[in-house]
Amino acid sequence: MTRPLGTLLTNFERDTDRRMCVCLCVPLPLITYYLNRLYDWGLYFRQCKVCGKYFLAKSQRYELCSDKCRKAQALQNKRELDERARENNYDLLYKNECQNWRNKINRVKNTACFPADRLEKIQAAFADFKKEALQRKKAVKTGTASPKEFTDWLYQQSNVIVELTEI
Repeated sequence: MTRPLGTLLTNFERDTDRRMCVCLCVPLPLITYYLNRLYDWGLYFRQCKVCGKYFLAKSQRYELCSDKCRKAQALQNKRELDERARENNYDLLYKNECQNWRNKINRVKNTACFPADRLEKIQAAFADFKKEALQRKKAVKTGTASPKEFTDWLYQQSNVIVELTEI
């Protein structure tokens, strides 16, 4: 008796010799062949973390199946960021202060008569500022420092960049 490919018989059938047998027809070689071809072509089965659909991706790092899911994920990320920003004002203040430093450094770079050695000092001070700010921000997140101390320190640092950039 022939069975279609992929048929699984779960109950026992008797053959003509009165022996019990189980028939299992699984297309395993075919599945293995195509999985190997997909691997050779650099394609991987992935599950979209937004909609849950399975898709073929060019890398195992892909997590989203379409532009629609990418937009939905970006919107969700933005909402989460906004929610965190509402919770901690010091994070937004830190980002604004970093941008203030970058703007002043770019303005100095575009000034023709500004000495190069002072520009290097300003860039080194900015690197030190970022390092110190990240340590202080981490201390606030862990609870070893208060957000007010961090914001007061950030306001003091805005005066430092002004003093460094004055000609």
